[in-house]
Amino acid sequence: MMMTQESDRETFEKMDIESLENFVNETVSTMAASTSLQPSEALDILENIQVEMVSELKGEVEALGNVKEVVKRVDPAKLSWEIEKAIEAISIATDLNTDEITTIFSMKPGASLADVSYRLHVRSRHDRMSF
Repeated sequence: MMMTQESDRETFEKMDIESLENFVNETVSTMAASTSLQPSEALDILENIQVEMVSELKGEVEALGNVKEVVKRVDPAKLSWEIEKAIEAISIATDLNTDEITTIFSMKPGASLADVSYRLHVRSRHDRMSF
């Protein structure tokens, strides 16, 4: 009986992570489509943004435009808005705040969406357990 409960828990955990990965993928793809970027470019931008609050996004995006050529192709206000929408959507799905989300994205540049989603899931679960 205990083995079944444990394997059920692992199965649900895997399903939860896969669902979050699909959601994050859709969110990044929507951000990319709205800004005429490739999904990999949108992910790269998210990996290079580190803010505590969404109100800091515009300045961060403008600064990133000095370093990343791809950012120069997009209106900074539009890109900031799309990043804000992506962060808010992920926040609702995970109960994480802006700082936690941007820290997870920027923690390992070049990481796969599966890796980012797993780390979002772990952090979200940790925060919920301590609540």
